[in-house]
Amino acid sequence: MGYEMSVTFTGDYVEARSGGDKSDQTAMALRTEITRACAENHCYKVLGIGRSTTAMPIVDAVKHEQLFKDLAVTHDDKIAWGELNEAAIDNVRFFENFLLNRSLVNGMLFHDGETARQWLLSS
Repeated sequence: MGYEMSVTFTGDYVEARSGGDKSDQTAMALRTEITRACAENHCYKVLGIGRSTTAMPIVDAVKHEQLFKDLAVTHDDKIAWGELNEAAIDNVRFFENFLLNRSLVNGMLFHDGETARQWLLSS
């Protein structure tokens, strides 16, 4: 299938959508666009909606520690991620736990975009 992404500012948060095969290269492209949109709009609330056809390999997920450091992602960034492909949830959950255990992100994983959005805007 390949990979597709979009990043837009909604007025309240930055919305990032991604679909397809996930890897460290697609994560870098998406996170770079998110960082740009956040900086341009002085908004550090991010709603991510993913529909992975191929989940990111765990070895690629581990590379996010350096990616987040390189792009200066901090606890000021609040990230809510909804993964719509149930088959990819386990890999995404590993990714979430990896980042949270290293105190790299203020974020949470959800099974749908609306619940993720509600959590993001709750504070």
